[in-house]
Amino acid sequence: MATAPPNYFAYQEAAERYAKGRPDFHTQVMHRIREFLGIEHKLKTALDIACGTGLSTKALLEIAENVYGTDMSPSMLENATQNEHISYHTAPAEKQPFSNQSIDIITVCSGVHWFDIDAFLLESHRLLRSRRWLVLYDNFFDPTQNGHPDFGRWYRQRYLGTFPAPPRNDSFPWTSEHLATRNFDLLRQDTFTNEVAFTQQELILYFTTQSNIISAVNDHEHSYEEIERWLSGELSPFFPSAQARLTVCFGNYSTYLQKST
Repeated sequence: MATAPPNYFAYQEAAERYAKGRPDFHTQVMHRIREFLGIEHKLKTALDIACGTGLSTKALLEIAENVYGTDMSPSMLENATQNEHISYHTAPAEKQPFSNQSIDIITVCSGVHWFDIDAFLLESHRLLRSRRWLVLYDNFFDPTQNGHPDFGRWYRQRYLGTFPAPPRNDSFPWTSEHLATRNFDLLRQDTFTNEVAFTQQELILYFTTQSNIISAVNDHEHSYEEIERWLSGELSPFFPSAQARLTVCFGNYSTYLQKST
């Protein structure tokens, strides 16, 4: 059984940067979820696991009356979006503080690769009501699609070459056959793209919310200030002025699962 990687988002400065620097695309995803699952009336309860600062949690208000968000990082939850219909709890993905068969839909945004996935699926099965849903989605930075080949090359060679992504649980077989042994039916795997226009400072802030940068800071290899100076110099050729914006594509990959028993 694979163990969960370190929690790169447990630190206060990382949480504050995350709250300020992550783009809000989650409502677009929620519209697609509502359409595919045929949700015509709001569900009773929704749970967002590894909710971070609550952007993905807030989006669930589109389809549920009562929304819960959980995360292992108290710092993330301290910076989370507040709403009277959202309740946050500190908890690991594999051990949630809710009763059996109490949840209509569980979502995870850009987090499942940090989990002990088998234990997480077992816990999700416990939580979900009969034939209800688990939706996993990932919005990933994809500079290869924005029409700026030089920027794509810079990102792959210079940025990721200097700050490689830390290890994660990315080898889980998300197939119908494998998921059936975990008592889930695979309904659909969906892909789409969305665009975000960044100024240079906004893009620098976004990069410092990524796990590769947080890992470098936590390992005392660099400070955030050093990385920001490096990024400023590296990104200057792509931004002719402080007000200039660079449109970058994000890819989205969604997996829809339904509790089978």
